Amino acid sequence: APDGWACWAFSNHDVVRHATRWNLSDKAMRAYATLLMTLRGSACIYQGEELGLPEAEVAFEDLQDPYGIEFWPEFNGRDGCRTPMVWDHNAENGGFSTARPWLPVAPAHLALTPDRQGGDSASLLAHYRRVIALRSAHPVLRKGALHDICAEGTVLRFERVLDGTRLFVALNLGDSPAQVTPPGGNWAVLDQALSAADGNLGAWDVLILRDEG
Repeated sequence: APDGWACWAFSNHDVVRHATRWNLSDKAMRAYATLLMTLRGSACIYQGEELGLPEAEVAFEDLQDPYGIEFWPEFNGRDGCRTPMVWDHNAENGGFSTARPWLPVAPAHLALTPDRQGGDSASLLAHYRRVIALRSAHPVLRKGALHDICAEGTVLRFERVLDGTRLFVALNLGDSPAQVTPPGGNWAVLDQALSAADGNLGAWDVLILRDEG
């Protein structure tokens, strides 16, 4: 679709949450969040993804999904990704409702609520805020062309280009160190809080550079 516009999502209400589906560590979730916000196209974040919520375990007697009820236990249905959004770990039902919700709140989710992560600059929630702010601050990440996309081993790399602005993005989507060599250019790290300093990428490291001309 050469004239198409992609819409990217890692999780939704019909699939196992990607933190569980891909067995992601905290650092891996950060790398994928950065990838989502640096790709060309619309970025969709499913509720709780920014908190790192894992798939919830829902008991058979609490299931609502007809498929899960019919095919249990071979298939547990889709309720594990549909449990209530949590807000406050001290509040009834995680702050979602004082009434009994459609599905129970997962106990594992209460350790990841926004009231716990919100004031922590090192939290996954803070990382999502940073990468969203990065995308908002740089039009090239929202509207720029996608050039020279390449996957080598565990490293995915590409360029984003718009109106003379050129970014180079490389992500090590694996557990072992990797190296990447940027193309020719006068490169500088775009955001030191989000990027490695050079092409020596540790596990799940990201490199985001801007060509200073």
